[in-house]
Amino acid sequence: MTSRPSQPSLRFLSFSMFSVVLALGGLASAADKPPQPISTIDQVQFQQSNAQAQMEELQNRMFRLAEATREAEPDDSAKLLMAVRAAREQLILERMRENIHLLNVKDYARAADDQVQIIAKLEELKKLLTSGVSDLQMLLDKLRAIDQAIKKLDAATTEEKRQTAVSAKLAAKPADPKPLANLKGDQEQNRKATDNIAQAVKGLGGSAKTASEKLGTASQSMSKAEGALGSGKPSDAQGQQADAVASMEEARKHLVEEHDKVMAEVEKLVRRQVVMNLTEMLERQKSVRAGTEMAVDQSAGNAPPRRETLAKIRQLGETETSIVRIADQTVDLIEQTGFSLALPPAIRHVQQQMATIAATLADAKADAPLVQSEVRVERDLQDLLDTFKELAAAKVTPGSCNCKGDHNKLEAELKVVRLMQVRVNDQTLTADGERAKAPRVAADLPANINPLLRDKILAVRDGQAEVKGALDKIHQMLTGPDPAAQPGGEATK
Repeated sequence: MTSRPSQPSLRFLSFSMFSVVLALGGLASAADKPPQPISTIDQVQFQQSNAQAQMEELQNRMFRLAEATREAEPDDSAKLLMAVRAAREQLILERMRENIHLLNVKDYARAADDQVQIIAKLEELKKLLTSGVSDLQMLLDKLRAIDQAIKKLDAATTEEKRQTAVSAKLAAKPADPKPLANLKGDQEQNRKATDNIAQAVKGLGGSAKTASEKLGTASQSMSKAEGALGSGKPSDAQGQQADAVASMEEARKHLVEEHDKVMAEVEKLVRRQVVMNLTEMLERQKSVRAGTEMAVDQSAGNAPPRRETLAKIRQLGETETSIVRIADQTVDLIEQTGFSLALPPAIRHVQQQMATIAATLADAKADAPLVQSEVRVERDLQDLLDTFKELAAAKVTPGSCNCKGDHNKLEAELKVVRLMQVRVNDQTLTADGERAKAPRVAADLPANINPLLRDKILAVRDGQAEVKGALDKIHQMLTGPDPAAQPGGEATK
């Protein structure tokens, strides 16, 4: 399948494009009629300036993402560079700056006309960025359809085997019309169920089409078995039912083959999306940190922060919240596709830090400790990005997670677990240092432990539990389930 961008980061870029279009759309109507109050025209000019600033940031971000993904994702990088080149060739930023001048000189009619043209150019750019975004969703839908078909086929095959055994028993003794009639009814129902499965996978293409043909053969055998049972010949029915089972098992092999092919395509796309998402999160986090440092510098001294500074800090909180949302979407994608066992808890750990940062910024608070927290988040995101950039460039082999047969994937998983353990160790040392400073009523017990310190200790405990949980999942995937954990099982001594 031809690789086409379907990364959430492209969707976020197109969402930014949509914001610019939306802002200009409002201006087109507002600028038609000269507003009388000065405050209204000031607002129109501000909105146009804001749209121009957003477009400039979007253009720079597309270029940075293209550079960051040039080696791992050459196709997506080329598309981003194409979008940047198109924006520059169409002079979108220059047209926006000129529009601000038209508003300043109160040439509202011409400004409105120019805004309509700018919106059209932005829509073209948006289409370029969003082309192919449904690829992954289509593959996931196909994967779910195959999984559901395999599940139903397993049930139908089990039922057909049961009926084959019953026919064998009836063939060994004089035929009784009633059991044969009941078995014929069961056979008819199972044939219809098999026909439904064949119809469901027929349009999926590839090996699934061959599976549909095998299921058609199985249905024909079942139909003959129905006739034999109706004629009081269970031995003949048994042979036809055995043929049906063989065809159903062949169909399952073809469905599994198609499942693995689709899963390899899904894994390829998810790898790219994870890298793109982490890159986008890191870029935005760096922007938030730079803005926080500037706000801290502006708030230096005893004078209270200016209103403009407080507003900028709150805007940084909104940006940080958008990073939290990207993290949510990334975790959902990974868990939905089974792409990684260790990455979801690792991202959630960073996400918790980002949520705290976002809440602090939303309260218009910015200080040196907050900047340090933002730097730690950047470091964590960079480490995860470096790890999965290597994985994204590696050869894809079929299978969900597939760490057992994929050395690169297993190595990446273990690197993430190690990163998680290092972070937990850092937090343990920090919490232990604060605990040592707390007043004590006994040799080893702090008196009236600070609630913040208690929360840190509990966070360390939860973080360690997540590391252990991820490592347990990887171990179980490599070695198989623990016999002691199975119903009626015993641990191997």
